[in-house]
Amino acid sequence: MPLSDGDHFSPEADAAMSEMTGNTALLAQVTNYSPTGIPLIQLWSVVGDEVVLINRSLVERGLAQWVDSYYTSL
Repeated sequence: MPLSDGDHFSPEADAAMSEMTGNTALLAQVTNYSPTGIPLIQLWSVVGDEVVLINRSLVERGLAQWVDSYYTSL
């Protein structure tokens, strides 16, 4: 989820996402749906034997926030 309850990710987050997903096999898992039906996913990049949870990486870099079950209470 974007920082500060924003509607969009920062240009820095967009750049990090491009860096982590470019020319890489990706695996996505739908974990929930927004009230408008948009799938909410966890996204992994797979390079050789290395599997990276992109969601967590963005949080660790300070580019996103982790919110468990964000839409379940709405």
